[in-house]
Amino acid sequence: MTQVRSSDLRTKRETLGVYLRRGSARVLIGVFAVLAVGRIAVGGFGRGDVLVLGVTVLITGTVEWVIHKFLLHASPDAWTSRTLGTGSGHREHHLDPTAIDWLMLRGVDAAVFVAAFGFVTAAWSVPLAAVFGVALLGPFLTAWALAALGLAHYEWVHLLVHTRYRPRTRYYKRLARHHRLHHFRNEHYWLGVTSTSGDRLMRTRPRHASDVPISDTARTLEPAA
Repeated sequence: MTQVRSSDLRTKRETLGVYLRRGSARVLIGVFAVLAVGRIAVGGFGRGDVLVLGVTVLITGTVEWVIHKFLLHASPDAWTSRTLGTGSGHREHHLDPTAIDWLMLRGVDAAVFVAAFGFVTAAWSVPLAAVFGVALLGPFLTAWALAALGLAHYEWVHLLVHTRYRPRTRYYKRLARHHRLHHFRNEHYWLGVTSTSGDRLMRTRPRHASDVPISDTARTLEPAA
């Protein structure tokens, strides 16, 4: 049987069906559900939860930018590539953007990412809660649940913008256009997938696409000579 490619998908319903069959979506939605139930069980919702929500929204674009730039686009001889192997699958994705096996994470990779996000989330949310004198566990669970939900949203957006479906809202239209420019004009720009704030901060979101040259390595991600 011929495997479905993202370019075969024309509607959100078709896209959602493929999304929910993928291991990454199941892992991330499952982790989010467990963390959400845990947060409800702990109780005591308050300003600590509002605080970590605000921080999460604020840093999402920059976190995406850093991961995309320094992990996914790392050169093959970089220590991150040699140690973590994070760049190899993404190179395959640029070579064949509609192959879903390279477009979305494997379930095991999603599990590793969300576990890593748990450690990173604890590193900033627990000290922040302590500084502001609020409970530690509840806000940490909120922040980790938001991280899992954010990664699930990332997977959804990344799949959606590679289909034939054309988004109707301004937000998703902008994301789809930016991601296509990243793939087919210049891989050094438009690094955000669910947010453009990182690109704005790092000056990789030009006002006009014509402001940056067409790259010869957008498909291969070959390092500069």
